[in-house]
Amino acid sequence: MSAGTTIESRPTAQAPGYVGRSILRPEDVPLLQGTAQFVGDVRRPGQLVARIVRSTVAHGAILGIDVAEALAVDGVHAVITAADLPDFRIPLRMPVGHPPLLERALQPPLAVDRVRYVGEPVAVVVAETQGIAEDAAGLVFADIDALDAVTSCEQALAEDGAVLHESVGSNTVDELRWRRGDVASIFAGADVVVRQSYATNRQTGAPLETRGLVAEYDEGLERITVWGAAKVKHFNRGVTAAFLGMPEDAVNLVECEVGGGFGVRGELYPEDLLIPWLARHVRRPVQWIEDRLENLVATNHSRQQEHVLEIAATRDGTLLGFRDTARSDIGAYVRTHGALVQWATTSQLPGPYDWAGYEVEHRLVSTNKTPTGTYRGPGGTEASFVRERLLDQLADELGLSPLDLRRKNLIRPEQFPYRIEYDEGDGAYQHDTGDYPHLWDSMVERADVAALERSIAERRAAGEIVGLGTAAFAEVAVVGPWEQARVTAGIDGRFTVALGVSSLGQGLRTALGQLAAELLEVPFERIVIDYGSTDATPWGFGAFASRVTVVGGNAIAVAIEDLKQRGRELAADRLGVPSSEIGIEPGGVLVAPSGESVTFAELGGEDSGVEGHGRFDKPEVSVGFGGTLAVVSLDPRTGRPTVERLMLACEVGRPINPMLVEGQLVGAAIQGLGGALFENLRYDEGGQPLSTTFADYMLPTSTDVPVVELVTDGTPVTTNPLGLGAAGENGIYGVAPAVANAVADALGRRAGTVTRLPVTPESIWRALPAGAGKRAS
Repeated sequence: MSAGTTIESRPTAQAPGYVGRSILRPEDVPLLQGTAQFVGDVRRPGQLVARIVRSTVAHGAILGIDVAEALAVDGVHAVITAADLPDFRIPLRMPVGHPPLLERALQPPLAVDRVRYVGEPVAVVVAETQGIAEDAAGLVFADIDALDAVTSCEQALAEDGAVLHESVGSNTVDELRWRRGDVASIFAGADVVVRQSYATNRQTGAPLETRGLVAEYDEGLERITVWGAAKVKHFNRGVTAAFLGMPEDAVNLVECEVGGGFGVRGELYPEDLLIPWLARHVRRPVQWIEDRLENLVATNHSRQQEHVLEIAATRDGTLLGFRDTARSDIGAYVRTHGALVQWATTSQLPGPYDWAGYEVEHRLVSTNKTPTGTYRGPGGTEASFVRERLLDQLADELGLSPLDLRRKNLIRPEQFPYRIEYDEGDGAYQHDTGDYPHLWDSMVERADVAALERSIAERRAAGEIVGLGTAAFAEVAVVGPWEQARVTAGIDGRFTVALGVSSLGQGLRTALGQLAAELLEVPFERIVIDYGSTDATPWGFGAFASRVTVVGGNAIAVAIEDLKQRGRELAADRLGVPSSEIGIEPGGVLVAPSGESVTFAELGGEDSGVEGHGRFDKPEVSVGFGGTLAVVSLDPRTGRPTVERLMLACEVGRPINPMLVEGQLVGAAIQGLGGALFENLRYDEGGQPLSTTFADYMLPTSTDVPVVELVTDGTPVTTNPLGLGAAGENGIYGVAPAVANAVADALGRRAGTVTRLPVTPESIWRALPAGAGKRAS
């Protein structure tokens, strides 16, 4: 639930219509009726089932894999190991960092000579049924000589630590070094310097629907179809084709309904190559559906970082510079994201503040854990936590209000464009839209912070342990580089919009359908949004970094203008007047000055309609501002935190569907609470995962979440023609630091102990002062 308000939404040049209306999602109807098709619902004639045999050893040399007993089981069609496959490594999708270094630690589809994490695929069984496949998988014997497991960055970087990849030569896979300004002089001239170590927890997206695939090979056409693709279908198609040795146009990846993505779903994993290969190998359709244990040990992890951060400032609270030494536990292999998460962390450490200079060193460290990738708000969530926690420490050191300290240093509108470029490093971007101080003030006013602080003081006087925390952030997102769209006016009067993005449950059909309906001035019901397969849309970059509505929406606008121009030209020929004299009226009617008219539907041929094509290029990322406020009370007996109030203030640009924007912000905030207080993928010293069910990997429930209050700035942004902004991730960035700051505020003098996520009841209980009502342990 949420309560929202919108501030300062200046009018745009667009005529009123579907944009800006909270219409219900038509894609929800089949979901509610139970007729939607998820990948687990796909059934093909003669379909078999695959079961992945995974390593139960965190680190070891493979001496041999015996599959004979498994192959002898009645109903088993194939058992394969790395020896059956071509020599292949899953490539980088995002060439961020130093690819020549990162590529030395890429993952093969099946372990070749060594296993490096519990859950790594070592073999695959294909059988008639799930039960047969699971029984046979249990008969595959992997003879593994266990080696010392490396389970922390400290172990990995020790001189005597086991090296995971001999081709790398150490456990430092890559290192980012960024510097802006004369940082040494800045710190030498500062009145005050604060320093603290922080650690963020290991998490995963844990979508409701786990990963799954169905692959079918057409021997006559020499084509393969794979159901279950998501997020980045076109990249995955290219890699799948390369692995299979087939032309790209012989591989069709089909997107079913997707039960959540959050960054982890849809990236290219070993299974995405194994299942199509097996379908061609056995000449039968093959299905694989991940169970929850697999999901927690095989799907990308994220977030686990360690930072030592220093901030230099003047006595009056002017921020001068910062230094950060960081390291990320990236797990056993470099996956498709490369160093993207660390790039995003480094680029977003400055936040929304005006700094004279800073420098960052960030190491990517291999350990014997599940490999990592992106998770909603990647990098920026970690950066916001460490920066905003230390800003509270700075405010305490200077005797200033944390709210005032933040506001004083926000980048002001008159400084736009505020460009961030580095003397060393490659993360240039710029702040160029919005009014950060105004939105911050709106949050403070909406929360009535003065009254809130009085209430907290009264409650403390009565013996309660309660605190107020805030955080500010700047989201670097909306990645290009481009997106294409095709709009076809059908002979049935409908308009089909095809583009190469993906839906992960965010309401894509609704939002883009509203936009197309308004631009075409036709009823929403006459719009069809088509992104379902790589055959239908053979180009595109997919759904990540809050890019779909902005980049895809602007591509649709270009395609619609092209469609209109083509329609004018065809109508001019039909009606015998210059195309410049053809007008277009609502409903898709093209009209000559004489009043004669023709519809787009009538201009099409017998089998196809008029088409318009468009491409929108976006060479740079966008930046959006936001703030978060939290009130947290602590149980003195158990240390349990209760988040009583949570408020988000976010720039969202021109909202197409405010209800969908609200849903994205609230959903992100809830996931932020999970990271702040609950979620943690733990391992023992031998590299065995300890969080393999939802009893151990704890997610927030409805009883843990307060009403999320929203203050949104719907002012159109200036970085794209439609004024659209991001909303998919900015709700998460400030939650963990605001909640942690509220806990620290409640703890008072023990606030400095809040340095790790999640902030657990045990850590709070241990920080509570004696005599605070603590229950004996």
